Amino acid sequence: MKGSLGALAALVLAACGGSAPPAASPAASSDAASAPSAPAASSPPSSTADAPAPQRPLDLANNCPHDVHVYYGDQPGDGKGQAATVTTGATTPIPRGADGTVVVWVTDDKGAGLASVHVTKHMRHVKIDASCGRIDADSTR
Repeated sequence: MKGSLGALAALVLAACGGSAPPAASPAASSDAASAPSAPAASSPPSSTADAPAPQRPLDLANNCPHDVHVYYGDQPGDGKGQAATVTTGATTPIPRGADGTVVVWVTDDKGAGLASVHVTKHMRHVKIDASCGRIDADSTR
């Protein structure tokens, strides 16, 4: 009976795309045959568990009366971030880090930092005020 049960299990696994389990040794007890089997170690994890949670959109509004140079990264000029120019009155998307955070800097035309704000993963909006010297972030408009 044990032999036909093993053959049946191998047939079912083969039909489902799995591989047959290794043959039980004759010394194995009958308890091992009746115990539920663990999931195969070679089965791939579900894709939903590996997918990162979607990030909130983040935008920057320039209320300054002239174009503003910005830098997205820890420190302007460190070569690890991204520089951009935001035109007067424009709203532009901001890239976030993998953890949903980013530091946004207002820089001068040479790339030196003038003002910055640390954006957390819960924030949605960054705005440069009309004086061009202040930058804020929040989760509402």
